[in-house]
Amino acid sequence: MRSRSHGQGRWTRREVLKLAGAGTAYAAAGGLGTLVARDGALAASRPIHLNFTVWSYSVDTIQDNIKRFEAEAKRTVTVTVTDIPWNNYHETMVSRLSGKAPIHVLYNGGDWLPEFARAGWVVPLEDYFPKARSYYARKIVGYALQDMTYQGKMYGLPYYADITTFQYNAKILKDHGIAKPPETWEELSDQAKFLQSKGIASPIVFEFATSLPTTYDNFTAMAFGRGGEWFDGDLNPLFDKPGSAVRQQLAWLAGAVKSKLATVLPHETEVVKALNTGRHVYTVLWNYNLAEANNKAVSPLAGQFKVALMPGATHETQGMCKFYNMTKYAVEQGKDTVDAVIRFIEYFGGETGGQYKIAKRWAVEKGLGFGQLPLYDDPDVRKSFGQWIDFDVFKAQAAKARARRHAVWEGVFGEFARVQLVRAIAGETGVDEAVGAMSQKVKELKAQFKA
Repeated sequence: MRSRSHGQGRWTRREVLKLAGAGTAYAAAGGLGTLVARDGALAASRPIHLNFTVWSYSVDTIQDNIKRFEAEAKRTVTVTVTDIPWNNYHETMVSRLSGKAPIHVLYNGGDWLPEFARAGWVVPLEDYFPKARSYYARKIVGYALQDMTYQGKMYGLPYYADITTFQYNAKILKDHGIAKPPETWEELSDQAKFLQSKGIASPIVFEFATSLPTTYDNFTAMAFGRGGEWFDGDLNPLFDKPGSAVRQQLAWLAGAVKSKLATVLPHETEVVKALNTGRHVYTVLWNYNLAEANNKAVSPLAGQFKVALMPGATHETQGMCKFYNMTKYAVEQGKDTVDAVIRFIEYFGGETGGQYKIAKRWAVEKGLGFGQLPLYDDPDVRKSFGQWIDFDVFKAQAAKARARRHAVWEGVFGEFARVQLVRAIAGETGVDEAVGAMSQKVKELKAQFKA
C-alpha cells in the first residue's frame, strides 16, 4: 500500500511524558487516564522496548523515522518494527492479536477498528492521553477523525489519510478534442467509446483483485460519487435495494469491462505503469498514486495526469485514515510502557516542536495524504504536492470526501465483498447474484456478532 495558534490548554511534550509523583501512578479523572509528573523524563531504569507492526510499505522510511524518534527520546525508548504484506495484514493481525502477540503499537484503520476494539485488542488513545481529544481532534480532517473513532472514543493519531480520486490523462483528452473530464459515469462511457473509435482500445483501467483490500475501497469511492452508501446508520444494507448506487455502479463496471472500455489489473503499481504507456486514459485510485504517475524520474508520461472530481451526481468520494493505535497488551505491561507508546504515537502522528514532522515527511517525500488540517496550509506540502497535482482541485475533492460506516464485522465482510465484486465485474456472476450474496453475508455476520 501506499501532509498528510496553539490553544490555551496546550500541553508540551515534556508535560505529557511526566510521571506520577509519589507512587508514579496514573490518576483517573472522569474515567480518563491522566498522566501526572515528577520530572520531564521517563523514570524507567532501562530503556522501554516497543514492538511496532506495520504493513509492508516504505519500511526503510519507517526505520529511519524510528531512528529519529529514538534519538529524540535519548534512547529511553527503543523500537522494533515488523512488517506484514498489505494483502494479508487483516487476517494476520487477527491471528496475532487474538494470540496475545507482544505488540505494543500498530497500524490500524477505520475498517478494522470496530472489530479490534470490540475484541479488546486495542484501546482508546484518549483514555491514556487526554490531549488526543482536547488538542489534536480539532486539528484532524473529519473523515480521518471518524475513522479513528469507535463508540465515541478516539483511538489514535493519523499515520496516513487519503481520498480516492478520479485520475485522467489531460493531454490525451486535449489531443482528441475532449474539453473536460466526465461529470458522470455515463459521460465517461461516452468519452471512452469516442476514444476507442480513435484507436485507444481500452481507455479505462482499474485496480481490482479478490485478494486486494483496496478493491472494496475503490468500488466504494465510485458508488459514493453517485451519492450512495453501503449501510444505513444502523448498519442495515442499503446496497441491496433496487436502484441502489452500489447496484448501478457494479452494473456499469461489468458493462465497461464486457465492452472492453475498461481493463482490470491486479495492483495499483501496474495501473500506474499502464497509464504511462498511453494505452489507457482514466482510472480511480488512492490519490497518492498520482505522485508516481507524474514522477519524471520513473514515469514516461509524467506531467500529463490530472485529478477531477469523482463522476456521479454528488461527486463525493471515500476518505479514510490509517493510524497509530495502542494495544491492550501495551497497557498490561504497565505505566512505563504506556508512557513510551504515547510518546511514540505523538512523535509519529502529532507534533514535535510545533511541527507534524513525520506526517509532513510522508507527504513531501512520498505524496501520502494526511489527516492533519494544518498541513493543508503548509508551504512545503503545497509546493511538493503542486509538482504533481492541482492542489485546489485536491482540496475541493477532499471537502466532498466521507468515511464509510464501519461495522465490527467489516473486515470479514470486506474480504467476502471484494470476491463478489470482482466476479461480477469480470462477468463470472450476475450483478443481482453478487448483491444477493453480499446481502446474505451481512445477515449472517450480524447474527454471528450479535451472539
